Amino acid sequence: MKKAVLALAIFMSLPALAEESSVVKDSIKSTVSGVIAAGKDALSGVKDGVDDGRQSGSSIDGAIIVTDKESLTKYVTVSVLSAEKVADQEYKLTLALRNNTDKIVRLSNLNESKSLILIDKDGFISSLKTPLTPDEFDITIPEKAGVKQRYVFGGVEDVPATLRLYGMDIAVPAPVTK
Repeated sequence: MKKAVLALAIFMSLPALAEESSVVKDSIKSTVSGVIAAGKDALSGVKDGVDDGRQSGSSIDGAIIVTDKESLTKYVTVSVLSAEKVADQEYKLTLALRNNTDKIVRLSNLNESKSLILIDKDGFISSLKTPLTPDEFDITIPEKAGVKQRYVFGGVEDVPATLRLYGMDIAVPAPVTK
């Protein structure tokens, strides 16, 4: 707030500071930079708060919320059942997600770029061919059960080797060609 008042004061005194244009420019640059940084920090804080709240509070259905590698390995067994080349530089992976608990488990925030990536044999990453829809941001796995989930990755220039889910690396079997 103080920086905003300072910016307004500087803006109003621009004619008097015309000779001091570098002072004006530096002051405005500093103010705008501070506002942008504060906005980014606020958005980051909101996201962290939502994640913490989802994990610590009970969900409506009592589900355990998974958003990181530690929770994933604790509650879910993950494997890649198959990899299929469906087009040039496109692969479809079928994942098996098995809930090892007596509670519902929900994988959340899969829409975030770091949550789900494919890595080829040379270490280069590929993202999902199409972004996830809001219905796909979360995967709910019933208690003591499993689900199969399919994803198509685009821009895969070499043979896929690893799927990274919440930072956990999962081996990808040799792809079959359609």
